[in-house]
Amino acid sequence: MSTIVTFTIPADAFPLGHIFESFPHITIEIEQVVPANDTILPYFWVREEPVENVQEALEAQGALKSYTLLDDLGDQGLFRAEWDADVEGVLTGILDAKLTVLSATGTEDEWKFEFRAEETNQIAEFQQYCADHGIDITLGHIHSVGARTDEGAYGLTPEQREAVLLAYKNGYYETPPDTNLGELAEELGITHQSFSDRLRRGMHNFIEETLDVT
Repeated sequence: MSTIVTFTIPADAFPLGHIFESFPHITIEIEQVVPANDTILPYFWVREEPVENVQEALEAQGALKSYTLLDDLGDQGLFRAEWDADVEGVLTGILDAKLTVLSATGTEDEWKFEFRAEETNQIAEFQQYCADHGIDITLGHIHSVGARTDEGAYGLTPEQREAVLLAYKNGYYETPPDTNLGELAEELGITHQSFSDRLRRGMHNFIEETLDVT
């Protein structure tokens, strides 16, 4: 049975963490991690800062072999980065342990990752990698896929669960809907885009964990 695990690391323990030195107010969200030809290709959003400023900060990042701007929405952008294979870090540990990254969010305080392990020994392998490379990690929730708990139910993070329940209770799924994403985001005190992402990821995880999508 597969297992969902969350963990946190200090902001500066991840290669993109240097950006917070210039823009402490931003949020970085990694969409997916794709291994290809011994390289690491993460897709990530940088929010709350003009894209041109973020590009200047990325240019100064030695751990990036290259990056591509995929979507420019003004104060937020979607990037694809190719990591230098010779620079090892937490992503390398995840890939070496053959873990699946479900999400990762970074702020000036910390990075929070969520991944899936098909075998329990993968978690131990990842922990050992971090210990060997001096990466300070703090494990959070660990639960089996499909297990029902107040937090982590059906693969939802606490933030995703909060968004899904809020949307349901406020009639977002009614026809016609009784509310909209902007109103729901305002109730939580976050941006429209951030709430939309939480709801989308939450519903993705819920469907994946409860329906036979194979």
